[in-house]
Amino acid sequence: MDHTRDQSKHLALKELFDQFLANEPGCAYIASFDDGATYRGAVGLDSIEQILPITPKTIFNLASVSKQFTAFAVLLLEQEGKVNLDDSILKYVPTLGAYAEPVTLRHLIHHTGGLVDYMELAEHANMKETDKLTPKQSLAHLENHQMATFPVGTRFEYSNTGYFLLSLVVEKASGKNLREFSRERIFEPLLMNDTTIVERYPTEFSVARGYLKNSQGTFEIYESPWEHMGDGAVHSNVEDLVKWGQNYTTGKVGGIDLVNRMTELGPKTSPTGQMILENEEYAFGVFMGKDFDCKYLEHSGGWAGYRSYFMRFLEEGLTIAVLGNHEAFEAEEYAIKIAEIILGKKAKK
Repeated sequence: MDHTRDQSKHLALKELFDQFLANEPGCAYIASFDDGATYRGAVGLDSIEQILPITPKTIFNLASVSKQFTAFAVLLLEQEGKVNLDDSILKYVPTLGAYAEPVTLRHLIHHTGGLVDYMELAEHANMKETDKLTPKQSLAHLENHQMATFPVGTRFEYSNTGYFLLSLVVEKASGKNLREFSRERIFEPLLMNDTTIVERYPTEFSVARGYLKNSQGTFEIYESPWEHMGDGAVHSNVEDLVKWGQNYTTGKVGGIDLVNRMTELGPKTSPTGQMILENEEYAFGVFMGKDFDCKYLEHSGGWAGYRSYFMRFLEEGLTIAVLGNHEAFEAEEYAIKIAEIILGKKAKK
């Protein structure tokens, strides 16, 4: 049910998105309180070629907003005693080599493992985002690298490798790949019926096309056929993300204790007692927000022609999600402006 009592917020949101042209890529957005008060909208085209408008039901590639689902899957397996966060990654992916022995699942979750980002290795191999790249190829790249970027546990460096490897951990520990495990254990129980992890492209269901603006100033399709899971590849819409946001409060899936684990930050010091350099407020696949005088979780996503942003204000019971299909779209900027309108507070950043 839409919240119609506060027309000023609806008008402010309409004004915010009025600048989008109806014949170009755009976005879907939602701000929804757990009590049902909801502000939603969509602008622009899902497909320029087919002249399909974006709606709040339109499915987008979430890119790195996906990481929280991977972390949650690992915590579900920990709850069942099938993994331990202090296990070495070699227990699950032994082919990485002895240098990775000290790297634990906990390090990978909090981006303190020191393993090189598989995307960097793909770039060194002259692989572009628009080329086909399989997990098997990236695993071979990692196996051939045999060199840490920094000593394990000594600094924070955001890396897609950790979450890609965690998808392999889920598969080894559960006997199901991350797509199947997430569908059965997370998406179906939360009635996130439009949400899935994509293993290969093109998809069998309708997804907004991703775009970039070329040097001639026209939009062209910009999508990636990479087949990695864990660090990205969840495809969803803003309405399903509200159901996910609510689980941070209800614990309908996993229980309250597990949900609370999702908000635990990584360690501030290394095993040797040193401060971890460049440590961010990173918990389990989500950053802890520091604005609005509120406790909230947030994460951005950007991959090929898709941009996404997710926020969950814990005490307010508010979920905000913005999903776009243009590589220059500033999803974070719009999510923060939506939060300002809905909360009636100015962001400091």
